[in-house]
Amino acid sequence: MNPQGKLAILVGGGPAPGINSVIGAATIRSVLEGVPVLGIRDGFEWIMQGDIDHVTPLDIDDVSRIHFRGGSILGTSRANPTKDPSRAASGGLAS
Repeated sequence: MNPQGKLAILVGGGPAPGINSVIGAATIRSVLEGVPVLGIRDGFEWIMQGDIDHVTPLDIDDVSRIHFRGGSILGTSRANPTKDPSRAASGGLAS
């Protein structure tokens, strides 16, 4: 593992054109630099509930052709921890 840590990718809000290309490019570059990548599924939705089971490792093989797909391979969610701090606090995100 790289001493720099890991890169986690999360898609918040609604779908955005080209988001799969961004996920793919960031993953490929990071892996080539020796930085492991984690994809966080469904935006902040699960993390705000304290559930970290919706995290998956991403590798070059996982993202090499995703730019042909619509939507986001990681899913999206409009859950926003800054707009509902009580929900974020219950999920363990508050300091």
